[in-house]
Amino acid sequence: MDGGDWSVYISDDIASPAAVAVDLQYRQVERIPSYPMLVTVELKLQHPRENGLPQKDESEIIYALEDRLVSQSESIGDIRFVGHKLSDGQARYFFYASNASAMTGIIETARKQFPSYVIDQHVIQDTSWSVYRHVLAPSGDNLQQAEDNKVIQKLTSLGDDISLPRLIHHFAYFSSPTELQNFKAAILADGFHVDNETTSDQVDGKLPIRFSRRDAPSEITSVTVKLTHLAEEFSGDYDGWESPPAKGIRTP
Repeated sequence: MDGGDWSVYISDDIASPAAVAVDLQYRQVERIPSYPMLVTVELKLQHPRENGLPQKDESEIIYALEDRLVSQSESIGDIRFVGHKLSDGQARYFFYASNASAMTGIIETARKQFPSYVIDQHVIQDTSWSVYRHVLAPSGDNLQQAEDNKVIQKLTSLGDDISLPRLIHHFAYFSSPTELQNFKAAILADGFHVDNETTSDQVDGKLPIRFSRRDAPSEITSVTVKLTHLAEEFSGDYDGWESPPAKGIRTP
């Protein structure tokens, strides 16, 4: 998945969890008129786990098929791969196209390359990109998880062992000194250290606070989700984190 703004997250539906990879570059785009057709390619897993997610051996098949579909669609053009969803014993790949017929030959080739698997194709008109926005694009706590995973992916690419605890710095912004101080009291009680705060220097009209605690990046989403809700409780905005071993890497 070269290019784009890719991230992954696991949905919080315990009964039917889903592993989603999505290109976030389209998150703020309501629709792209020149790509009105949604083509969904479905691969039926042969040995899914009890929760419907793939086992390790079939994960290799899933990504091999994805690589084939994406590389061939890119060679044709006028097709945009926006993500995949793994759930309920299936892998689903989502493409928006100017002409859905362009995918037909690609899918037929894939069926020949993976003859032991059932590969289906579904085509609908989705001019508003509603499937992308409501099925793939994360929201709420899933959005925070997706942003965290973007940083974790960068740390991992640098050879960082994300299971090792280290001092992680966090950032938040508040509209008033009172709200900032209330937030500060709450995070101090939760073991954080305040690195920097100010009641004079504002950023876009808001007061910043920088604070830190030792945590492992592999477990960071449980921390950031809590901080996001805590900041909202005091009418503030949580603005991400950075890990010192990989300087400059920070959630958007």
